[in-house]
Amino acid sequence: MKGKFALFSVIFFILSTNHTVQAMEHKLCPYIVADFGMEYAQNYLAASIVLDEMWAVFPRSEEGEPIFPAYYGGHFFDEEGWLVFKILTSLMAEAESCVFADIIKRDCVRVILVDFSHQELLDMLDVIQNFVIENPNSAIHIVTWGIDTPNNKVAVQVQGYNEETETIFKRDVVDSPMVTVGEGSPVKTLRRLEAKVIDSNTTEHLQPGMRIYIDNSGFSAGYPAARGQDVGFVTALHGLPLEEQAVRLGSLNGPLVGDVTIPIRFVGSVDGAFISLHGADFDQTVDNRALLRSDMRPAYGMLLTSVSTPPDGVTRTQRNITVTNSHFSANFGGGLILVDMIQTTGHALYGESGGIVFRPIGDDGLVKGVIVGSDAMSIDGQNMFFAWSEDINREINVTQK
Repeated sequence: MKGKFALFSVIFFILSTNHTVQAMEHKLCPYIVADFGMEYAQNYLAASIVLDEMWAVFPRSEEGEPIFPAYYGGHFFDEEGWLVFKILTSLMAEAESCVFADIIKRDCVRVILVDFSHQELLDMLDVIQNFVIENPNSAIHIVTWGIDTPNNKVAVQVQGYNEETETIFKRDVVDSPMVTVGEGSPVKTLRRLEAKVIDSNTTEHLQPGMRIYIDNSGFSAGYPAARGQDVGFVTALHGLPLEEQAVRLGSLNGPLVGDVTIPIRFVGSVDGAFISLHGADFDQTVDNRALLRSDMRPAYGMLLTSVSTPPDGVTRTQRNITVTNSHFSANFGGGLILVDMIQTTGHALYGESGGIVFRPIGDDGLVKGVIVGSDAMSIDGQNMFFAWSEDINREINVTQK
């Protein structure tokens, strides 16, 4: 067992994609202490600081995109809160002199050897994604696929799994020791259809996670953004043809606050839309946290917070959630396929689509995306998933406010 830490407040600097430096203050988070205990919270705090330091020196292309070295197998937070750094067994010698050499020797970091690099896993996801897109009438119905980070595998779930479907998968898609196949349950998006007009006492002051209505569908507001001179926010629309539709706050007859200005893609990594506001004010904070941009994809085991409005349509719900898959793709059926999302613990219900997800650090919140869907529509749902903000910002050409 490694030494324990008593780190309560540490200033650290992280690098965003535009290569500007932000000062971030890491503190013990009260809810992490309450939910996981002091020892885990201290381990996680120390590991989070090291992760941010690692991300600041991560190799990048001229466009600022991360470049994954051949020896890099990925990273995640384990059940004790430590940061685990995966290194390819065959390239251990190379890793010992890499840019991360000093970082992975820290007390709060554990190193494990693996068989497949992170880039190999990403390439395998592309193989499966291409099959799903190009074979809508396949003999097997692939529901979800993503990276099983702790086990260094690609995990695929099919509907009606048995020995026959696994044989078909290996024959038609790919036969590789990198891939595991199992049973999968259907996934659904979380827009809420309203058949009646409800009373609304809301004002035109919007906050992340508040209920909004577009046509007859209820969503939750996401994070503040801008597109050129237009100021507004991002939400999720699930490929619905709602461009230029009016957006109302709180209810179907609530105040008119904006309109949808961005077309929606049916296949890709983005389930998002930009809402241009008509003079309404959109809060730049959540729970008194300043909302900031971060280009770091959430890692397995990272602790996040979501804010959205459930079916009652009135009270915003805040959840503390944990990342369970950092590269998660889903086939919703009907041609709606969304790839490269992030899956987390926690259940989300109808009407919560578009709600904000962020990473709490000190007094700030690093925006991570907007809620898309869940694997179950009941209180017993085990997982939900969201679209990553960096993918949304890039694809619909918005900047985070």
